[in-house]
Amino acid sequence: YGNVGECTFILTIESILGKDDNLLDIATIVLYPNPANAVVNISNPKALALETATVYDLTGKMVQVYNLKGMGTEKALDVSMLASATYLVYIQSEHGSITKQLIKE
Repeated sequence: YGNVGECTFILTIESILGKDDNLLDIATIVLYPNPANAVVNISNPKALALETATVYDLTGKMVQVYNLKGMGTEKALDVSMLASATYLVYIQSEHGSITKQLIKE
């Protein structure tokens, strides 16, 4: 039948995938002291733009949410109202998230 098709397009690459992925390392975030009594500190040595820290109990129930916007390199979180138990702290940033374990004495 002799059917022929032709296509022309312009491909623009704005950034290289993976090039900037390793610049912001959210794994540098630390919770201390752990175990904690009344206050736990979030250390953010690279001053990443963090958004929230959400505390979950081991059944997956959300217990507390902390606003971390504009925190800089360190922020103290009041955990005195939490019962003695093990919790998971889900920390979100503009470029990723990380989960840390918190033991409340």
